Amino acid sequence: MSTSIPYNPKTAALLVIDMQEIFRNDATDIIPNVQSLVKSCHEKGVPVFWTQHGHRNPEFDGGALGRWRSQTSLDTLDFIIKSKTRYDAFYKTELNSLLISLGIETLIISGVRTNLCCETTARRGFDKNYDIVFIKDATATENQKMHEATLLNMEYGWAKIVTAIDVIEWLAHIGKT
Repeated sequence: MSTSIPYNPKTAALLVIDMQEIFRNDATDIIPNVQSLVKSCHEKGVPVFWTQHGHRNPEFDGGALGRWRSQTSLDTLDFIIKSKTRYDAFYKTELNSLLISLGIETLIISGVRTNLCCETTARRGFDKNYDIVFIKDATATENQKMHEATLLNMEYGWAKIVTAIDVIEWLAHIGKT
């Protein structure tokens, strides 16, 4: 079976962006797809990185964004990036050094909010020379218009827009000759 993702799945990592209680209303519809993706990654040995947006002290480490968001908690497995204080998961976190140490070349983006943290992290990843696979049915935001506008912009310039099933089928090629 052929897939539309042109990158090597053996050098990919899944980023699950900010699947936190504060964003539950945005994330409800994508939870089953994110769960399926995480399961597939675990089965194939693909690293999974979970980000948590939060602040030790929003007035100190949050900048303008810190005044907009409140601190939340997250119980997950795999690599957890808890030092994320901006939309960009690379900003002052250990994410890039971990990805480099694992030989990651492709970022698979899922989570919330499509037009904020997911897009900003994907764009920054692209600027850092990662190939970007953005999952349209495993990302979500406050409304469909913002979600679709983000997908349109990313597909035009720098991301491969796919479905969760596309990624699961692509990952199935790991270990096959």
